[in-house]
Amino acid sequence: MELLPVKLLAGLGIIAVTVIGGAIPLLAASRQVGWRFFSLGNAFAGGIFLGVGFIHLLPEGIHELEEVVDYPLGALLAAIGVGLLLLIDRVIFDRGHGHGHGEVPAGGAPQGAIYPYMLLVLLSIHSIAAGIALGLEEHLTTVIILVIGILSHQGSEAFAFVVSTHAAGLEARRQKIMLTILSLTVPVGILAGLATSTALSEMSDVRSLIEGSFVAFAAGTFIYVAIIDIIHEEFARREVRVARFVMSVLSGDDDVPMPTVDRDRVAKFVLIAAGIALMAVVALFAEHH
Repeated sequence: MELLPVKLLAGLGIIAVTVIGGAIPLLAASRQVGWRFFSLGNAFAGGIFLGVGFIHLLPEGIHELEEVVDYPLGALLAAIGVGLLLLIDRVIFDRGHGHGHGEVPAGGAPQGAIYPYMLLVLLSIHSIAAGIALGLEEHLTTVIILVIGILSHQGSEAFAFVVSTHAAGLEARRQKIMLTILSLTVPVGILAGLATSTALSEMSDVRSLIEGSFVAFAAGTFIYVAIIDIIHEEFARREVRVARFVMSVLSGDDDVPMPTVDRDRVAKFVLIAAGIALMAVVALFAEHH
């Protein structure tokens, strides 16, 4: 069976699934669904990103690098990913010193946060790498397995990504542009894989080193975003939220809402667990197919 039409149809299907996943929170925002929906959605997104980091990216990166180096390079790169994002997020763009990152909307995450852009870059590069793998593959059965795996990830990751952009205070137009970029990354990777299949197939060790290094590094950044930028913000103690509100009033800002008792903590925890469980099921499904 000719693989080119299969791969091109797979690319179109992946675009559709990504757009549908990201359109759900966009539609909710256009209908002016309350902040509670996005707060709960943000918690679910945190679980998804935590599951992606620990269950998918980190083991994949470690496995790729073990093929070419006799050193725990994958774990080191994941730690570097955490440290680098900490440097960018809390030192270079320190939220506590007037760089425009101190306003926290009701959904929990800070407005103007840099992490949605970091997520877009990381998700895009990882999706391109997945697309390249699909474009390089020469066996129909493996192509189908890769397509199933990519489809399983893309919809939920797109949902989590758009929820995160909304919680960070990005306008709807920018969210749509970022979703469009994300939806095109896997097809771009497929085309790149088709175009460079001969050259890359002859450098398997180099490809494993490059892909494994990025995937392991990305795992650390996903784990950081999930814990620090999403889960930490969603579970901020009431006295911290009161302090933010008081500071916003004193500085003439009105972006921080009056803090109320958070009655959704159990629901948020359940949604975080559900996000992790979803990624665990995806991994189990991919393993058995």
